[in-house]
Amino acid sequence: MFKGNRKYYSVLALIFIAVITLQYLQPKPINWSRTYFKKDKIPFGCYAIFNLLENNFAKKIITNKQTLYSLNAETTESNQTLILIDNNIELSKLDVKSLFSFLKKGNTVLISASNFSKALKDTFNIDTQENWITKSTSIDSLLTKRAFEIQYTQPKNNLLKSYVYPTVATESYFTKFDTTLFKVSSINKQHQAVLLETSIGRGKLVLSSLPDVFGNLFIVNHTNRFYVYTLLSKVKNNTIIWDENYKTHNVQQKGIFQFIFNNDALYMGYCIAIIGLLFFMVFEMKRKQRSIQIIKPLQNSTLEFVDVISHVYFNSKNHKHIAEEKINYFYFDIRKKFSVNTNAINDEFYHTIHQLSGVDLEAVKKLFSYCENLKLAPSLTEQDLLELNNRIINFKQKSIR
Repeated sequence: MFKGNRKYYSVLALIFIAVITLQYLQPKPINWSRTYFKKDKIPFGCYAIFNLLENNFAKKIITNKQTLYSLNAETTESNQTLILIDNNIELSKLDVKSLFSFLKKGNTVLISASNFSKALKDTFNIDTQENWITKSTSIDSLLTKRAFEIQYTQPKNNLLKSYVYPTVATESYFTKFDTTLFKVSSINKQHQAVLLETSIGRGKLVLSSLPDVFGNLFIVNHTNRFYVYTLLSKVKNNTIIWDENYKTHNVQQKGIFQFIFNNDALYMGYCIAIIGLLFFMVFEMKRKQRSIQIIKPLQNSTLEFVDVISHVYFNSKNHKHIAEEKINYFYFDIRKKFSVNTNAINDEFYHTIHQLSGVDLEAVKKLFSYCENLKLAPSLTEQDLLELNNRIINFKQKSIR
C-alpha cells in the first residue's frame, strides 16, 4: 500500500504537524463560559473565591460531588455552610426535601443562580427574571459599559455606595417571593430584590440571583469583590461545603475523540488528516476499482409451493382429507396454547377450554362436536369444509389467548 506513495504520506504528515504547531502557538481566545468550577481561572470560573474561603470564611473546606440526598444522609454535624453556584440550579423534589433536612440540623445554605428549578420555585414561591441587554461584540465595551448596580439594604454592609457591574455580567432579579418568609438583603438600582435571607429551623437559607458576582473577573483586583466578601460573611461557618455536583458544565471527558474535539489545534489537524485520506481513497478507487458482478438474490418459492399444493388438494375434491388436516392443525394449536389433551374430548375438556379461552361453553361444545363428527363422516362436501373453516376462525377471534 505504501510502496510508490511515500512522498504523498510525507507531505501529508508535514502539513499535519505544521497545522497543529501553528494552532498551538496562536493566542488562546478568552473563554467566557460560565462554569463556576473551583479549578477554572477563566472570567466566570471560581478559582479565586474558592481559594479565599479557607482561613477567611471557614476553618475547613469540603468539595461536594454527590447529590443533596447523599450529602444530607452523611451529615450529622451542624455549623456547616453549603454553597451552590451556577447559572441554572436544577434540584428535584427529593433534593429540596433533603435541603430542608440539612437546614434543620443547624446548617446554612447559599444558593446563587439566575434561574431556579421548578421544585425550588414551587417550594419557596419564588421566581426570577433576567434583564436582557444587547451586548456589543467589542471586549472593551463588554468590560466598561455599565449594565446594572446593586447595593445592600443595610448601609453598614456597603463598603462602596453601590457596586456597578459591566455588560459582560448577567443581571437577574427576583420577580416574586414570599415577603413573610424572606428578608431582602440586597437590591438593584430599580429596588428589585437580588439577595434574600430566611431562617428554616435552626438553619439559614440565602438565595442570590447573581452568580456572576462570584466569577474571577469580579474577585481578582476588582472593587466589587467586597460585595461578595460581605455576602460570604453572612454564611461564615466552621466548615464550608463547596458544591461541584449541580453544575451545568459538569461533563466528564469520555474518550480520546472528545479530547481531540475540545482542542482547536488537534481538531484542525484531525480534520486535515481525514480530508487527506478521503482524497487519497477517492483517487485510488478511481484507478483500481474493479466492476462488481451483480448476483440476483435467491427467490423465495415457499408461497408458490403452498399455492400449488392447495390447488391440487382442492381440485381433487378430496374434502374429507382437507378437513382432517385442518382439524389436526387446529388440535395441535389447541394443545400448544392451552396445554390440554385433545385425545379425550369430554365435559372436563370443554370446561377447560372454556375457562382458558373465554369462549362461551356451548360454543366450545358445538365446535369440537362438529370437528369429531366430520372426522367420523365417510365423505364431506365443499360446504362442510367452508363451515369448518368459519367455525375455527370464529373461535380464534373470540379467544383471549
